[in-house]
Order: sequence, then structure tokens, then C-alpha cells
Amino acid sequence: MLKHGRHNKPAIAIALCLASMTLFSVQDAFIKWLASDYWLLQLLFVRSLVIVIVTGFYILLNQGKVGFITRQPIGHLYRTVFNFLAFFTYYMAVTQMPLANATSIGLTAPLFMTLLAGPLLGEPVGWRRIMILMVGFIGVLIVIQPTAQDLNLAGSLYALTGAFFFAMLAIQTRKMGKDENSELMVFYAALAFLIITGGFMLFHWQTLDLPALLSMILLGCITVFAQYTITHAYQYARVHVIAPFEYITVIWAILIGWFMFDEHPSTTMYTGGILIVLAGIGISWYEKIEHKRATTALINSA
Repeated sequence: MLKHGRHNKPAIAIALCLASMTLFSVQDAFIKWLASDYWLLQLLFVRSLVIVIVTGFYILLNQGKVGFITRQPIGHLYRTVFNFLAFFTYYMAVTQMPLANATSIGLTAPLFMTLLAGPLLGEPVGWRRIMILMVGFIGVLIVIQPTAQDLNLAGSLYALTGAFFFAMLAIQTRKMGKDENSELMVFYAALAFLIITGGFMLFHWQTLDLPALLSMILLGCITVFAQYTITHAYQYARVHVIAPFEYITVIWAILIGWFMFDEHPSTTMYTGGILIVLAGIGISWYEKIEHKRATTALINSA
């Protein structure tokens, strides 16, 4: 939600968005790198522990104990389920397929959100949005297209599942956003993550050497700052201003995959990725047009 006096600062919003997307890309690289030696749930456990400590301290420092009180426990429960399924399945994809492919498929989350907004939020999709969505999902089929050299259906399904649950998470966050602050939502989601993964750690804990432990702690810190910067980016500009810049993650995924993991994207990945990005930008552009029309109609009726 935009605050007064922050509407006309798109440069700050874009800078924060670019910083956030860069951090999220670095986070994905850390996950992919560490998961080759350590169990994914152990990475998520340490990551969640860091997030809980940092956000919990921030809430306590700024609001005191009353800051942890929520009027939407059921809403947090839904966010917990969506949050866990989104991150776990997406990170499974990251560990099983080239980073650029996983990132491209993951970027269909806004398309899923647009598709689900009708039945879940009562917002009509319309034929124009349907056409844009079709372009995006054609891009997905192109990225997933199996070849003799690269058959990774499991990774693709993980990435698609992650995108779907990221859309569900965004919709649930949107429902709760009017009455719940973002720090508390991040805190409770991370706390639930910590409890769930902690249960598994009772039976499967791999001893960490100091470099691995520090890397996992750094992973948690990167995630905190990534979430902080993107949350505040939306306080300085509306969604349609920021959303196109989120697709820088595709570029980062290609570069990181190339130089860190020796992953060379295929022509089909580039083609499909471009269609997904264009569809996402198209949805953002269409939302901008619709917002202007609604604002003009409201002014004319006043």
C-alpha cells in the first residue's frame, strides 16, 4: 500500500526492486550451490532461523511485545502453507535443473495470479488478459519442451508448482495486507518454516563445518534484505511501475548459471523465457491501463 508523499518516487522504487531481485538471484545461487552437499530442508531451517531472529528483533524494537499480536491467525495459517509449498518446490526445481530454466518457469507466478484473481478475488480476467496469459503459458511449454539431451520433467513440474503457490501466497498476502503489517507476515511465515523444518532436523541433521554454517547464515541475511527491499519498493510506486524490472532475475539466472554452474541456456529456453517475460510485462501494462480507466471514471462520476 502506497503512503502519502511516496507516489512520485519511481526512481527509488526501481532501485530498490533491482536490488531486491539481485539479492533473490544470489539467494537462488546459494541454494543451488549448498544443496549439492547439504539437505535442502537443512538450508531452509538455518535460513528461517536467521529470518525469525532478525524480523523478531525488528518488531520487538519498534513495537514491543504488542507487535506480535495478530487478528488473523487463520490467514497466517494459509500463508504458512502457501509459503512453505512455494519455496520448497521452487528450490527443488533450482537444485534439479538449470537456474535460468527454473527462474523462467517461476516467473509465471504473476500469470497464475491473474488467472486466479477471478475466482479468488472476484476480479474479472477478461479476454485481453486471457490472450496475454496464453502467450506466457506457450512460453512455459517451450521452456519445458523435452529433448534427447535435456529431459527434466520433474524439475519443470516443481518450478510450475512453485509458481502456482507463489501466486496463492501473493493473493493471500493481498487479502491480509490491509490489516496486517508486512514484517509480521514475514515473521510468522518464517517461524512456521522453522517449526516445520525443525521437525525434520530432529531426525536428519548433518554436521556443518564453519564455512557451511556461515554460508547458510549469510543466505538467511540475504533473504531478509531481499524481502525488505521489495516490500519497501512498493511503498514508493505502484505495481505496474515496478513489475517489469523484476524480470532482471532472468538475466541474473543466465549469468550466474553460466559462470558458476557451467549451464548454457538453449535456444528454446531463450525463446520461451522471452515469451514469459513479455507476457508478464504485458499483464503489468494492461493493469496500468485499467487503473487509469478506473481512476478517470471515478473522477468523472464525482
